[in-house]
Amino acid sequence: MDAEWVITTLTDAMEALEEVIGELEADPQAIDELLPAAMPAIYAKLNYAWNSRQLGPAAIDQLDHDDLVAFPKDLPM
Repeated sequence: MDAEWVITTLTDAMEALEEVIGELEADPQAIDELLPAAMPAIYAKLNYAWNSRQLGPAAIDQLDHDDLVAFPKDLPM
């Protein structure tokens, strides 16, 4: 597993979430507009972090984009 890659991709997801939180704090009335647009992108970033964890950056060339951002089939739940 590529720990540096996982940290990088999770940081990207965290920054996207922080951005949405900041926008909502600045304009709470915009939640109905902001949340539906932002949440799929945040979930995709989290899924990408999980789905690319083994291959690291090479996952972009080796896996289908839809598989990279899809909810993980192998996530323990």
